[in-house]
Amino acid sequence: MNNVIQLRSFKSVAATGSVRAAAQHLGLSPSAVSHHLKLLEENAGLTLFRRRGRGLCLTDTGTAIMGEVDGVLESSSRLQRRISDLKDSRVNRLSIGYFSTAGNRWMPELVLFLEHKFPNTAVQLNLAEDQWHEGRSDIQIIITESKNPPFPPQINSSLLLEDPYVVAVPENHELATRRELSLIEVERYSWIDNDRGEGPCRTILFDACARAGVQVQFKHEAHSYVAALHMVSRGLGITLLPRLGIDQLPAGVAIVPLAAPEPIRYVHAISDPGHPQQEVIDDAISALHELASDDAEKSRGTAARFSSFAASRERGNRGS
Repeated sequence: MNNVIQLRSFKSVAATGSVRAAAQHLGLSPSAVSHHLKLLEENAGLTLFRRRGRGLCLTDTGTAIMGEVDGVLESSSRLQRRISDLKDSRVNRLSIGYFSTAGNRWMPELVLFLEHKFPNTAVQLNLAEDQWHEGRSDIQIIITESKNPPFPPQINSSLLLEDPYVVAVPENHELATRRELSLIEVERYSWIDNDRGEGPCRTILFDACARAGVQVQFKHEAHSYVAALHMVSRGLGITLLPRLGIDQLPAGVAIVPLAAPEPIRYVHAISDPGHPQQEVIDDAISALHELASDDAEKSRGTAARFSSFAASRERGNRGS
């Protein structure tokens, strides 16, 4: 099962459920795709597809090998990119896996720094919202639920940031004058969801709510921090999110810190200590520490400004 062309046909048919659609996607003829599937099943000695109506679907066996097929195709893609770089005389490559908010805040400056200091190194960014996977990227920026998670001993890990959750409320909301809020205090208000799936950010928030005895019920679903914050600005409810998730705060939104014990996500950079690009990796992680430190300082400044705003609003309310 080492023919990459056959594996590409396998994956495309599995995704589309149709030989014809897969052929169009791959730029091949339907007969060529059918031939690839036949050879793949013959070489493997397994039945990978079964008929479903006019299309095809994976058998249990086909489903079981899909993850391995993805791994082979990903490795093949990396090899092709490596060959391309060598042809272009870019003899080094550094891949960085990151989650979306880290990408928004840190990746532009990090890539600029690396390309300036290591002009012969090609920087490849991989968006990866899930947990750490061995060999996926040279550096991976990941979120964990604890400060000192049990990483495998064969990797280096570095804590970049403790990222506490905050509450975003409309600026004219009764909670906007508060200096901090507990989870129990915000339970009765309309919550706006800002995440999707069952990733670590959602898990951290839900676990904290469970420990506080708070039942999470969303009135609206936004599926991103940006969309949720704009919904807050329209007065549709409140949303809870990590500080790092606030890139540009929309007008009409106030941020209130959560009282301890608040939910916190921890951001780590992990890498392979035996990597041949160790100098580049070390400098990249040092740069990430600086970027994370700058963000933490900005967050404290933002919290202080909103605390002053809340205090002035509170004094104004008492005076009236």
